[in-house]
Amino acid sequence: MTNKQKNVRLLILGYSLFLPFFLFIMTTESGLAVSVKPILPENQHDPEATYYDLRMKPSQEQELKLEVSNTSDEERKLTIQLNDATTNFLGDIDYTDRSEQIQRDKSLTVSFKDIAAVESQVVISAHEKKIILVHLKMPKEPFDGMILGGIKLVSTNPKPTIDNQNRKNVYIVAVKLTETDTPVQANLNLLQLLPTKKAGQYVIHATIQNDQAVNLEAIEYTAEITEQGSEQVIYQIKQNDYRMAPNSSTTLSVLDEAKVLQPAGKYLFHLTVRSKDTDQVWKWEEAFELPKEASEGKHDQLILYIVICTVVLLFLLIALLSLLLLRRRKQKQYEAELYQKKKKRNRRKKVQQHPQKSNEQKKMKRKKKHIPNNNE
Repeated sequence: MTNKQKNVRLLILGYSLFLPFFLFIMTTESGLAVSVKPILPENQHDPEATYYDLRMKPSQEQELKLEVSNTSDEERKLTIQLNDATTNFLGDIDYTDRSEQIQRDKSLTVSFKDIAAVESQVVISAHEKKIILVHLKMPKEPFDGMILGGIKLVSTNPKPTIDNQNRKNVYIVAVKLTETDTPVQANLNLLQLLPTKKAGQYVIHATIQNDQAVNLEAIEYTAEITEQGSEQVIYQIKQNDYRMAPNSSTTLSVLDEAKVLQPAGKYLFHLTVRSKDTDQVWKWEEAFELPKEASEGKHDQLILYIVICTVVLLFLLIALLSLLLLRRRKQKQYEAELYQKKKKRNRRKKVQQHPQKSNEQKKMKRKKKHIPNNNE
């Protein structure tokens, strides 16, 4: 994990430590013109929670109420999304829409988006309060564990700022739905181990799945790499205070900062995951190999491209030189022909200008041919 990722993760973790399921507000302007308040119903399971923690029944239908207030002098447009809780790459529970980044987890049979519905857009006039209704319809089959999701509201200021950008406020209200108090334990699976190379460094991506309808807190990852046939650890990392949403997957990325991994090397990846919250431990050992092509493939491809480009450029250069030489030769021929034509033209002009002189010159030449010698 890079320093930038660590800083972002610490910032998000600061919120999650105090509000495990929370009303989370992000804003890009000072002074919130729009406020969002969840109206907690009678079937609120945890009265201390500021989010929806509802005890439901099979086939139950219910309207969740959100009070939205606009204290500004201008109307505001609200965009509303219903999202499933997922686990992001920073190891935290995420209530935003990540459907374009990841696929729905195969273990998720009933999601929050499956049972909830809401208007996608609402306009709130200046100094107006409005109740937004989110309709819930629980599945017929009873279940243990939880359904976890979030209601995301985005308020846009219709007047752009100096840099012509609309100011936005983002509000997220978590929704936790349960039917029983039957305890459910998380279960983790190592789905995939994928070695890649980025910016000259190897990165080992381990995809981990929580296939149960319960969140997992206080997770500690310990990853070790050894060469196959050896017990000596050549690389190790530890990462703490991670979380996982119910029925979700995440990717743990191990960056070879020490550059101990070599092309065509054969290694073993040892991963231990421990939850300090539940005292559960999972261990995996997975073999992987770094092919030669992973490091040299791009280099060989680059050399091939250079050779092809060089041959093409030489061919074009030869063709260009040939055309220039041919053009020069034709130019010389044309200039020679033009000179001969000009010479003949000048000669004709002289004859036309002095015809008598020309005739006399011809006669003189004839006489010279017939002058007898003195001996004759």
